[in-house]
Parts: sequence; C-alpha cells; structure tokens
Amino acid sequence: MSFSADWLALRAPFDSAARAVALEERLADWARGRGSLRVVDLGAGSGNNLAHLHDRLPVAQSWTLVDGDADLLSAAARRHPAATVRQADLTGDLADLIPEGTDLVTASALIDLVSREWLTGLADRVRAIGCAVLVVLTYDGRIGWRDETDADSMVRALVNRHQRGDKGFGPALGPEAPDALSTLLPDVTTVASDWRIAAGDGDMRAALVDGWAAAARETAPDRAAEGDAWQRTARAPPGSLFVGHADQLWLADR
Repeated sequence: MSFSADWLALRAPFDSAARAVALEERLADWARGRGSLRVVDLGAGSGNNLAHLHDRLPVAQSWTLVDGDADLLSAAARRHPAATVRQADLTGDLADLIPEGTDLVTASALIDLVSREWLTGLADRVRAIGCAVLVVLTYDGRIGWRDETDADSMVRALVNRHQRGDKGFGPALGPEAPDALSTLLPDVTTVASDWRIAAGDGDMRAALVDGWAAAARETAPDRAAEGDAWQRTARAPPGSLFVGHADQLWLADR
C-alpha cells in the first residue's frame, strides 16, 4: 500500500478543508490537560497529517511518522525535521509500532484500507496502553454528484466493491471501516468530513474520476466499455460532487 507524492499534495487542501474541527477542538482540550503529547502517525506518508494538526494542538509534541514508503518518509523528514521518521511495515506488530508511553495514535485515510483483524488489533493496543486515537478522512462509501446518472451509480458500486479488496492487510473494510471502529471502541465520536469538489476543481475531479474508472475496470472487466464512456463524460462536466469521509476520536480515560 502506497500513494504517490503528487496525489498526496493534490488532496491535501481538500483534506484540511474537510476535517472535523469539533473533534480537533476536543482533542486540543484533552491535550491541554496533559501538557505534552507523544504522537505516532501510522501511514504518515509525506507528513500532511502532522502539518495539519501540529499548530492545532496547543502543547509540546513529539511525533513519530511511520510508513512503508521510504521516498514519502524522506519528503516528510524534509518538511518536518523535528519529527522521527520510521520506515516499517504497517502489517507488523502493533505493539512495536505503538510503544508504551504513546499518548496519541493518529492516521489519515488509512483504516478503510485495513482488515477487520488489523483494526481489532489497533483497538486492543490503544486500550492496553491507554492512548487516544484520532483517525481521519476514512472513506465511507458515499459519492454524490449534483446531477447523478445511472452510470455514476454503477461506478460508485464498483468502486465500493473494489475498496473491499486486499490492500496489503487482508480483505479491506472499505466503507464499513467507520462502523467497525465504532463497534470496537464504543465511545468513539464520529463526525462527517466530506470532500467538497467544486466545479472549478478540475485537477482533483480528473484524478478522482480516473482513479474510480480504473477501480471499476479492475472490478468488472466485462463492463470496461461502460466505464470508459463514463470516464470521458465524468471528467468534463461542471457541477460539484462530494466524497464521503468520517473523522473519529477516542480519548483514553487515564
């Protein structure tokens, strides 16, 4: 599982605009009571999550950025020289990835890619050591077009099926991930954090459409011609769309 630096840069402003401010404010209040935070960012990529959160948490912070992609971690190290970067397989031992003494585990656009077994392990680990969890921008299966067509609906269904495929952790939770975390950590707070793609956001729209079309073709090769036709038309029209995501916060009681 890895993403290109160009894609992470393109999505960054949409991510920041979508994130649930109420959860960030609640986390900031919790952090004030602790005085400092030791943070582990799983699937940190090029460091967008740290860039967004750092100034919103009003205490001293020590970040460890964990990812399997050495190139993305190199970019993260250049952006955030005070952070510790660690190249590691996220399918490995969570007790090793999230050491004792961690105050906050965070992840962006990750848990829809993992298996139920992996997410269960994460929930077990954070309960065991009593650290908080903030997972953000988890895709929840909703894609909405201003003037939705039958082809839009078809592609969304195929994309959601594709999301449940193996992304390196076993069968992925895909759109079921927010509900799964709510079951595993019943006191978690969930707030929508949808991307809003305006008519003028042509580059983002094109990247999304191209990615969805590729996922649809991979999922249903027999419908490739329909997907190709949809891709040609969906790239161009004006009008907005949204992509459903969820942010979730769980605060340890210690």
